[in-house]
Amino acid sequence: MEAGKGKPKSLKEKTISGMIWSSIGRFGTMGLGFISNLVLARLLMPSDFGVIGMLHVFIAVSGVFVTAGFGSALIQKKNPTHVDYTSVFWWNLAAAIVFYWILFFCGPLIARFFEMPELCPVLRVQSLSLIIQAFSVVQTNQLRKRLRFKQLSMRSLTAAFAGAVVGITMALLGFSYWSLVASSLVASLAGVLLLWRLSSWRPTLEFSVQSLKELFAFGGLMALSALVEEVYTNLQSLIIGKWYSPKDLGYYTQARKLEDVPTLSLSHIVNQVSFPVFSSLQDDHTRLVAALRKNSRSINYINFPLMALLIVIARPLIMLLYGAKWEISIPYFQILCISSLVFSMNTLNTNIIKSLGRGKLYFWVQLIKRIIGLVLIILGARAGMMPLMWALTAIGYTSIVINMYVTGRLIGYGIGKQVRDLAGYFAATLFSAGVVYLLGLVLPFHPYLVMLVQILVFAGLYIGLSLLFKFESLYTYLDIARNYLKRLKK
Repeated sequence: MEAGKGKPKSLKEKTISGMIWSSIGRFGTMGLGFISNLVLARLLMPSDFGVIGMLHVFIAVSGVFVTAGFGSALIQKKNPTHVDYTSVFWWNLAAAIVFYWILFFCGPLIARFFEMPELCPVLRVQSLSLIIQAFSVVQTNQLRKRLRFKQLSMRSLTAAFAGAVVGITMALLGFSYWSLVASSLVASLAGVLLLWRLSSWRPTLEFSVQSLKELFAFGGLMALSALVEEVYTNLQSLIIGKWYSPKDLGYYTQARKLEDVPTLSLSHIVNQVSFPVFSSLQDDHTRLVAALRKNSRSINYINFPLMALLIVIARPLIMLLYGAKWEISIPYFQILCISSLVFSMNTLNTNIIKSLGRGKLYFWVQLIKRIIGLVLIILGARAGMMPLMWALTAIGYTSIVINMYVTGRLIGYGIGKQVRDLAGYFAATLFSAGVVYLLGLVLPFHPYLVMLVQILVFAGLYIGLSLLFKFESLYTYLDIARNYLKRLKK
């Protein structure tokens, strides 16, 4: 808090404020993206989404080389200097330009690999996002390090709105998959312009190789880990696009996008807030364990019931939102939600490793998990789309076991303790989901009315069980809500 406006905020107050604003920004941005995607799903064909999905892996992997893990290194370093920041800025920009031209000249090869000539011009235009994003890495991480999530949230919401307006307008004018490309580029450009207005930091003509070397000692391993992660995350899209068809990839992409709305929103909040907070507690393992327990309970108190409810109401939800032409994506969505039950837990546990500065350990843990994942993906894909989806779920649960084991070795909060802390929430979720599923089988109403009843009954049961068993996280959220309302009144 600025001088003259009261006492400085404590770490707890900053964390709560950060979670609130990060939640507003993430859910707001995902909400705008979700609404935009609903409109585009009705205007475009599944194959249009498949075209963009095929190219995402190439841009995502290039983005890892551009950032080189320096963003994480700047947050993890206790007192980064101006030279650190400006050196990272010039590295990001130079690397972005180099990788843009690499993708530009590789466009024809990638188009021939997928046997789709239209991919070449799309890749050349969409790759401009690398250069645009290079202008945002330093300022974004400065604001994150200072827990200034209000500014980041307002920027994200405005940029998402601009991209949505452009994408929908172009889709209405018949630009097919080009509307998706334009939406992404406009959102990125608007985000950068706003970020430069929000941040007073500006690069100077300074560059230190020594500074980059010091940051790369941690950031380089983060980059290698991120590279493995991006290849793994996008491998299924690459395989589906090559072995199956753009339409199949479109069905998968839409199922993933719908599941991503809650999953990535929660994970983003966890990552945005927990990593800088955990990093500030890296020298106090007792407080670090307490922070991890608090974050895990708070996030999964929402994540467990949300994923379970989405599984139960998947059919009427997708038919209502996307229309009958997307019916094939329903089982894909349900299986992805099963996998996402542990997604936030994986994020929290990996952030513990990063916050302790254990870059080498983090890299090897990620590499082992992704090698296992690669084998399961290939085996699943060879058997068909549904086996591939179940393989993705198996990967998520294998990862959480490994992550919890490593966390236990580092700070003494391992598999048994974490499972016990969350067992009550999971049991309440399972009971509530079972009741509303059976309710859906017997109610003789229209499917959309049944879905509404299921949502209301599920919420009532889960909150009732929370009160009955006095779940700590319910009272945490009530306290946050009360404090936020008090601030609004002031």
